[in-house]
Amino acid sequence: MLARVFLSVTACLGAVSAQACSIPVFRYALDRWPADPYALEVSPVDARTDDVSHFLRNFTDSTPLNVTPVRLKEEGSSRLNFPHNAAAEVPAWSGSLDRVTLSSLTDSPARTELVRRILAGESGVWLLVESGEKNVDERAAAALEKRLHYLEQVAQIPENDPSDPTSQLGPGPALRVKFSVIRVRRQETSEQPLLKMLAGPKSGGAISTGPWLALVFGRGRVLGAWPAEGFGDEQIDEACLFLLAACSCQVKRMNPGWDLLLNANWNEALQAAGSGSGELQQRAASDSNKAALPPIETVTVTASPAAPRVEVSHHGLGVAAPAAFVLLVLGSALAWAAMRKS
Repeated sequence: MLARVFLSVTACLGAVSAQACSIPVFRYALDRWPADPYALEVSPVDARTDDVSHFLRNFTDSTPLNVTPVRLKEEGSSRLNFPHNAAAEVPAWSGSLDRVTLSSLTDSPARTELVRRILAGESGVWLLVESGEKNVDERAAAALEKRLHYLEQVAQIPENDPSDPTSQLGPGPALRVKFSVIRVRRQETSEQPLLKMLAGPKSGGAISTGPWLALVFGRGRVLGAWPAEGFGDEQIDEACLFLLAACSCQVKRMNPGWDLLLNANWNEALQAAGSGSGELQQRAASDSNKAALPPIETVTVTASPAAPRVEVSHHGLGVAAPAAFVLLVLGSALAWAAMRKS
């Protein structure tokens, strides 16, 4: 499943520079891949309402939203289309656009937390969409947290050559191996647009009746979305190691995934996060202390009519290292070294 997607990515190697880049995929995406814009098609009726009209009048290129408003000439429902999405395909949202709907389409508590974590330097953020069955959701969360804690202890980022012009880091947080989990309740009203976006343009907005997972990195790019049932250690490893490996395909559209609609000024925020100087030393210090890594942090996002709220829980985890995964990590390292020599 996931393996076939990732193997297909190697087909684009011939389209990039022969000089291999040693920046990990998650950081290359954060530095160099602007978020693709959604198309917000506004019906004539909705465009005349005060709040929507104000939004359209004040929207400029400096607005920190990856969305392009389009005024429709024909009557009908307003629509939010995925980036690069044909009009005939299922939209991310459709209906009557007003102040409340516009607010939920462009931002939400989970997305605010997601952006914060990425800008803090996390390699990737997993979102667990809960089914509502407590025991099933807890098992899915525990399995994911356990594997991520192990990966943080053993996974490595490729060595960076500061003299290589293809491997220069942009301003931002220190490089490190770090993953976390955001749990979203399936029925949370404020997160319904996010759930549609996470599920992707080909899903019709639904992944599974049970809990399901999505992995987000870069400037809000979703690597994929999968039912939690049957998505075990091997699949978690493959997704995470893809993000930690050197970026072999630097063409965004030839990599798997799709973008979320986020309210974030990435260039400005990355400048504020740091200049990138001393990043390798910070990473080395982080790697040398892997035995003392804190447990995986999981947040459960809820929203009340008064104000959004984010509950944070920590799970201490002890994990034994299976020999099979050690071989997987070794194989990934050898493959990357061979690519560097070629």
